Amino acid sequence: MTDFTPAPARSGRGSIRQHLDRRVHPATQAPLLDNDLSNPSAFCGGCAHSVLKEHRDGNDRLKCGLLPRGSRGLRGPDLRDTTPACVHYADPAASSPSTAPASTPVAPAV
Repeated sequence: MTDFTPAPARSGRGSIRQHLDRRVHPATQAPLLDNDLSNPSAFCGGCAHSVLKEHRDGNDRLKCGLLPRGSRGLRGPDLRDTTPACVHYADPAASSPSTAPASTPVAPAV
């Protein structure tokens, strides 16, 4: 008869926190934009790549739009607005179309 040995207790650090501890973004697996997790310069909530996925329970989930949809329609883990951004961070203002008027075409010189 073998003795039953219980599995060791888990430390309670979820997979997202483990990725951040390694300075890797939990969704894109890319390096984080900043190494200082206590004061990051950018967050996923302010990234042009972030998308809101409507869930069946009526709540929206923040996802990374850089990830392709999987076979179940998922785009990786749920992110928070305050998740530190990865090196693929894109400023929404820089990626929106310009509101400046189009330039007037110049007639060719004769």
